[in-house]
Amino acid sequence: MAKLTNTIHPVTIDKPMVLIPVEEYLILLEEAGYKPTPKLDREITQARARFRNGKTIPWKSLKRELK
Repeated sequence: MAKLTNTIHPVTIDKPMVLIPVEEYLILLEEAGYKPTPKLDREITQARARFRNGKTIPWKSLKRELK
């Protein structure tokens, strides 16, 4: 698993991105078959807390891990 690091550097986005309202995003997830579970909700909450605290995974590490 990629190592978390503390960072205060801005994130560079080098690919096109889409910004949609949360309500529409939730509808898309539901249509795609996403089923929320207590475990998944906890993991998402923990990930958001790590992000707020500046603990992120460097893009290069994540990219390597996803290949």
